[in-house]
Amino acid sequence: MNTEETTVAAEELTRGQWFWHEPAPGLKSWQLQVAEAELTADAVRIITTDDVRELVSYRRTRRVRLAMAS
Repeated sequence: MNTEETTVAAEELTRGQWFWHEPAPGLKSWQLQVAEAELTADAVRIITTDDVRELVSYRRTRRVRLAMAS
């Protein structure tokens, strides 16, 4: 069984993917699903399917842990 977590640069997230949103190191994280990802010069705005956490933004190169569909 492979227990390694897969990470990608935030700019590589695509519609339908699930990822772990961690607001800051050490804070609780939760799974979100990408509805749409919009690239800007230095960031990616991720519109999610979550009613509470509709929008998150990361710098394009930030590593994001992928999650299994919940």
